[in-house]
Amino acid sequence: MSRARAQVARGLLIVALVAARGTMGASGQATPQRDAGGYAAPTAALERGRTVFVLNHCHFCHGEDLTRANMGAANLTQSPLVGADTDGNAIGAVVTAGLPNLQTAMPSYRDLSSPEIVDLARYIHYLRQQAKYNELIRPATTARGDAVRGRALFSGPGTCASCHTSSNALAGIARKYDPTALRARLLRPGPPKPVEGVEPTAGQSAHLKLLENYTAADVDDLLAYLRELN
Repeated sequence: MSRARAQVARGLLIVALVAARGTMGASGQATPQRDAGGYAAPTAALERGRTVFVLNHCHFCHGEDLTRANMGAANLTQSPLVGADTDGNAIGAVVTAGLPNLQTAMPSYRDLSSPEIVDLARYIHYLRQQAKYNELIRPATTARGDAVRGRALFSGPGTCASCHTSSNALAGIARKYDPTALRARLLRPGPPKPVEGVEPTAGQSAHLKLLENYTAADVDDLLAYLRELN
């Protein structure tokens, strides 16, 4: 897409979003409205990223919320490259170069500016965090997890011990919260979605990075370990 066409399309999308946000429900509150790219993002910065995502048709292949990838596109909720990315330092190279050798080729987006790449990457991370939370908040129906593996993850690759310097500080936490609440706090101790004008704390950001890369077994193992901290 040329820069001129992209600017026109961006203007049309913004007009559509303004109209959608102005729609009021029976309660007198704004009712979330869908457009071609899904729902509006919760902050202006993320909405900039969504604009890049939609105008460049990323949602057609990767899904508007990353959960319905099709036409051979990568599942970005499971992509190790996305999981390792920070502000587009990994995503940007792929977006700029494209992937022409796939069965369904990903085009090159060389005209995207560095700020647009950052906005796009942050929006992709936001979608991935929402998708992973919805996937992992549901308890496993079989194993309860392995506390030994959970302790190893807590002290090692999970880097939990770098902030929670002593397991004694977490003693009895499984009695403080019911299983659902404890799982939710492990996955995302901050607000459900980003809030305009409010930056996440360092601890909340660290949990969101972990959330993007947890497996279901990781979560079950960490919860098993936390249950043993009496």
